[in-house]
Amino acid sequence: EMLVKVKSAAINPVDYKLPRFVIGPVFGLDFSGIVEEIGDNVTNFKVGDAVYGHAHGSLAEKAVSSANKIAKKTDDLTFSEAAALPVAYVTALQGLRLGKVTEGSSVLIIGASGGCGIAAIQLAKAMGAKRI
Repeated sequence: EMLVKVKSAAINPVDYKLPRFVIGPVFGLDFSGIVEEIGDNVTNFKVGDAVYGHAHGSLAEKAVSSANKIAKKTDDLTFSEAAALPVAYVTALQGLRLGKVTEGSSVLIIGASGGCGIAAIQLAKAMGAKRI
């Protein structure tokens, strides 16, 4: 696990629509920030790395997350932009995989003006869909 000082966090519909007894008493899933501490088994991150990812309770000043739920933030993304990615893009990717989108596929994205829809458009294009 890793301890991250949260620089930015995102709110998604899942944060307020899912019952508290399902995800617990804390709010927020998406965040970006700076690694402050790493666990003994973490080898691909170091203290001071700029990262983004998924953690329960990301609306706090600090968040704890597994290293497999975090990625290094690239310099071309702001902390706010990086924090907006995880839930929206993972949800879109799951939908496209479930729909078996491959090179040359046609994809209809309903609600393409929201976070998941915009992510689905970009991911479908990257996956080689021809008609989106």
